[in-house]
Amino acid sequence: MPQEPTEQEVGARSLFAAPTLEEALFLMAETARGLTRAHQATATLAPNATRPHGAVATSLSKTYQAWGGYSVPLPAPRADKARLRLEPCGEDYGASSRGWLSVTLPGGVGSIQVFDPESGRDFTEEDGVALDSLVDLAGMVLETVRLREENAALRRKLRQSEERFHALVRASRQVVWTADARGAITQVSTTWGDFTGQNHEQYSGWGWMSAIHPEDQARVADVVRRTTRVGGLYECEYRLRRRDGSYFPTLARGVAVLNDDGTAREWVGVNTDLTSARPAEGELERLLREEQAARTLAEAAEQRAAFLSEASRVLTSSSLDPKATLDALAWLTVPTMADWCFVDLLDDAGVAHRRSVAHAEASQEALAREVRGYPPGATGSNHPTTRVVRRAESVLVDDISEAWLRRVSVSQRHYEVMKEVGFHCIMSVPLLARGRSLGALTFLAVRPSRRYTQADLVTAQDLARRAALLLDNAILYREARKSVLLRDEFLSIASHELKTPLTPLQLRLQSLRRETQKGSPTLPTATVSSQLDVVQRQVTKLSALVNGLLDVSRISSGRLTLDREPMDLAEVARDVISRFSVTANQAGCPVTLDARDDMRGSWDRLRVDQVVTNLLTNALKYGAGKPVHVSLSGDEAHVRIVVEDSGIGIAPEHLSRIFERFGRAVSERHYGGLGLGLYITRQIVESHGGEVHVHSTPGQGSRFEVVLPR
Repeated sequence: MPQEPTEQEVGARSLFAAPTLEEALFLMAETARGLTRAHQATATLAPNATRPHGAVATSLSKTYQAWGGYSVPLPAPRADKARLRLEPCGEDYGASSRGWLSVTLPGGVGSIQVFDPESGRDFTEEDGVALDSLVDLAGMVLETVRLREENAALRRKLRQSEERFHALVRASRQVVWTADARGAITQVSTTWGDFTGQNHEQYSGWGWMSAIHPEDQARVADVVRRTTRVGGLYECEYRLRRRDGSYFPTLARGVAVLNDDGTAREWVGVNTDLTSARPAEGELERLLREEQAARTLAEAAEQRAAFLSEASRVLTSSSLDPKATLDALAWLTVPTMADWCFVDLLDDAGVAHRRSVAHAEASQEALAREVRGYPPGATGSNHPTTRVVRRAESVLVDDISEAWLRRVSVSQRHYEVMKEVGFHCIMSVPLLARGRSLGALTFLAVRPSRRYTQADLVTAQDLARRAALLLDNAILYREARKSVLLRDEFLSIASHELKTPLTPLQLRLQSLRRETQKGSPTLPTATVSSQLDVVQRQVTKLSALVNGLLDVSRISSGRLTLDREPMDLAEVARDVISRFSVTANQAGCPVTLDARDDMRGSWDRLRVDQVVTNLLTNALKYGAGKPVHVSLSGDEAHVRIVVEDSGIGIAPEHLSRIFERFGRAVSERHYGGLGLGLYITRQIVESHGGEVHVHSTPGQGSRFEVVLPR
């Protein structure tokens, strides 16, 4: 059974179905009030060139509707985001508003504001997130309504053009007619009937030919057949019979009204008396051309608006799985907008992947599999959409040549695949979100009648903006889930790690307490000393864990400061190795130091000590009982710290994440730790203007290298 649509999906569809801007604003206000459980919500559009007074819509809860008797000041959105409050006008409502929350619409065109949360609470961060999501949707809604209103304006213009045309026809003595794609008359032509004396039944279909002089009929029929077959302007001279039975020379001219594929849908024409000049002839032909252009423009605008509306529905009603949604979007564009459609996306490492390929012909699936193998390459690649993906620039080529294919192909096989696809136009637009490129949408035209124009490029860019919004939301959702999982994992690890030193600490203290309760006047010094040594080690370990957490907090809030001073790096390294001598012996990892060059510079002593400590701790933990070597070297501008072990090493797929917060390449169950040491190390090194790198082979050890400017 199909699933019932959610309330959010129903709300999204209602927003996109709004017939006017005012109705859309009201639905936005209604939705905002429902999302935040507010008593009042107001959607405001600032004045612009087309709406000099702006627009405002307000939604009230039933409670506020019952109270009544107050007003709300609604100025245009302000940069200072000053707090707005409800101003009571009635005496029965004396309480001031408890809260206000405002978000700005895309492009700064207006804002959505909510006032007075229900149940005595204040607005929360979740309310802000909900409004931000609504604002993302509002941008597409406003654009859809704008297109709908623009389409209505074009239709009004078309009706006015038709009315002017028919008025001129009625006032003119010209004979005006309309025929179908084959040349048969299907509509009533009053001027034809008035002139020839034929009624509708007599001139409909091919009956109009009987009013032409018998000697001209065969020639006229041939011209009609040839023109309707090959297209172009219909033009033919012949003798036409008047109502009184006499014939007069006439010039028949007609223009085609075209379908989307370029074929004629109908013909509109006029017969001109060649025996006298007709002042209205030029005006009538001009109106014919204007009517055809206006009708074509209106139909194209309506089709674009319908397509974008359907695309918005697909995007807003989809799940947060970008792959499934982009597949649906790619197939939606074929064959409405393209004969082929590609979707290329950049991964976290900046590598482009072809995620979706849609094509009009089912028999081309084998070719489509080959097309998937040619995504955009690195910067500088000749691939036709590399510039779109890498530099966020749109590409429109409306006449593909052999030389162009040769120039952009990345290999001979790529050239052959493009030739086999057989496209003659290409249009590619970037997927942009928050100022960065996520990938590209590419459209290919194969049918000869399909040509891409600047209007098509604008439609493609609009579609790409909507698709990029979906992708960005999906990425943010994925990152949020990842952050939650990392947080939960970290809390689990942190609680375990913090308990580890507390357990022996508690046992030693309990042991000392039992000794004191035996009644002996003194305790053996050796006993107390050994117990206190254990207590001190556990306190030191606990202190290190807490300090690590504090460092993460400082780094996250941007409060990690440096206290630079002249120092000798070799002295720091010897001190750290000395402190870890016992740990190194217990791990079976003898540590050697090689420091021959002058290692003096200006750094934060405490933080550099922390870097060496973290790298050495890491080497001893994963060194697998094998020697660890620390080497220091430098030149006039930089110093280099290298810590090498011959332990378990790091798998290639984990190298990019070991410097992340809580990142680890092994199970915490076997090796413990908070996963913060290397993250803090990188932050300290980079705050000094340096770099840290790792080279590792699984089973052969790791080499960590830090470069610091003096």
